[in-house]
Amino acid sequence: MSRHSNRALIVIPFLLLIGSPHARSAQDEPWFPPEVFANRRARLAAELRAPMIVPGEYLVRAGGVGKQDPNFWYLTGVQSPFAILVIVPGGMERREVLFLPERFQFAGAQFPIDDERFRTASWNRPLARLAPGKDAIRATAIAEVAPIDDFTTMLPDLLGDVPTVYVAGDTRELYAPPGLPRPLTYRQQFTRSLAASLRDVHIENLTPAIERMRLVKDSFEIAALRRAAAISATGMIEGMRATRPGLRDLAVAGVMEAVWKREGAPRTSFGPIVSSGPASLTLYTLRAEAYDFGDRIMQAGDLLFADYGAAEFQMYTSDLCRTWPVSGRFTTDQRRYYEMVLEAQDSALAHIRPGVMMLEVIHAAARVFQRYGLEPYEDIDRMGEDRVWGIMPSPTYWLRRGGSLTDYSGARGIGVRDLGHHIGLEALDSRDYTRPLAPGMVFTVEPKLYIPDESIAIMIEDMILVTDNGYENLSAAAPRRVEDIERIMTNGR
Repeated sequence: MSRHSNRALIVIPFLLLIGSPHARSAQDEPWFPPEVFANRRARLAAELRAPMIVPGEYLVRAGGVGKQDPNFWYLTGVQSPFAILVIVPGGMERREVLFLPERFQFAGAQFPIDDERFRTASWNRPLARLAPGKDAIRATAIAEVAPIDDFTTMLPDLLGDVPTVYVAGDTRELYAPPGLPRPLTYRQQFTRSLAASLRDVHIENLTPAIERMRLVKDSFEIAALRRAAAISATGMIEGMRATRPGLRDLAVAGVMEAVWKREGAPRTSFGPIVSSGPASLTLYTLRAEAYDFGDRIMQAGDLLFADYGAAEFQMYTSDLCRTWPVSGRFTTDQRRYYEMVLEAQDSALAHIRPGVMMLEVIHAAARVFQRYGLEPYEDIDRMGEDRVWGIMPSPTYWLRRGGSLTDYSGARGIGVRDLGHHIGLEALDSRDYTRPLAPGMVFTVEPKLYIPDESIAIMIEDMILVTDNGYENLSAAAPRRVEDIERIMTNGR
């Protein structure tokens, strides 16, 4: 295949996407009413009965990459940079104060001219910022709104002589070479500075309490997640249709992203994880180390691993994965392994209903891999480092060794990977499965196999909503069955 024909294959799908009518515009979608956020703040105040401080995100000069801190947004719906929420419980007398930057504070002011009027010129007008005033009070249902510069002067009066204050902190540990102090995130710096000024006040971390609330979604959140999943599924189908030997992995990611933008998703939940053949065996946590991690040219006979159903909608994320054959048809071995993973996912889904512990769902998927006799292949002593399989969920750990839920971090490489994660304002919202499943929880179910000898990585991932009687697959529009995937790819050609 010539270089010119490769380019044609890339251009045609994009022309089709651009020429398609818009299904719905972003303006058609209502944002959450302020009462939704007010109810969340009231519930939190009733639970903790102590003053709370929730800092927003450092968004200035983020270049469109960052978004508001999820815990702050969950309680306010506010996108303004450097904003801070203070809640002082007191029954009917609960006091809430939202500190906001002035309208043009932190604005660009890129022209080196002393005249302050340039700061208010048209090119410096923020797009979605709230500023102190009646409009902010009306938009947030927070009775008091003050300039951010007044935070330190007003705080002593707000807190009084309370012994404990909850602050939405950040417990991440950033790396520093031995002998150097660990660097701090923005919220860690904020908490440290606050502790220095509140010398006689004990500071507790508020983040776990907010994240517990976020586990169960309300109807507005579910609607946003459903739309994000639907947009992602549409993009994934177009990605299947566009896949050809000779294309770069990243070209398929581009096709999917073009669909998401057309359908009203302003951004992606995370960077592209679209990789073919041997490249698909490298875990996503390592791919980001390479600048051009989608550089591989797809070959006939490869499988394409696309953990990139990741459109965002109204701040809410998505996370889908499908694996499909670059040539349009699975080989006999590829199909056999794929259907093992599919059976594991189906078995897990069959166990989802309110009251069930996630451990039962994990065991259901692991038992499928156990029935197929895969345990010996995850024995690293038997297989060796270069040939050992990656199996998730591991039947050896979860079934043979009586494994339990552990602290898992892909970035730190600790714990044992289970079957998925909660999803919401963040793609990895939480891995808290200490509570029984409840209606309104949304999480991914994503069994997978890594088979190095055959350059095969297979994962099937869906977003699952727990309902009153069972579950709803929010991403069901993305095909999972071999026959459906092959039909879509054949029709796409």
